[in-house]
Amino acid sequence: MGKGKDLFGYYNDLAKEKGPGSKESAYAGILFQALLMVGERRTFELLEEADEQGKKLRLQYPPNSKKGDAPVDIIME
Repeated sequence: MGKGKDLFGYYNDLAKEKGPGSKESAYAGILFQALLMVGERRTFELLEEADEQGKKLRLQYPPNSKKGDAPVDIIME
């Protein structure tokens, strides 16, 4: 789990460096939302798996969702 935690910290530091509105900041927001949805351990596991596969995490929304609807899952893309 150490690698996942390190990756989480890396992406958050990068977001702070690039600032609000950047794609790095948006990705840090996705990671924070993942923490809220599935918890720290699972988020770090997903981050490690995504990193090993060269992918990123993404929030998945229900079909026909409207603006403001909550995500239902976290997937790798």
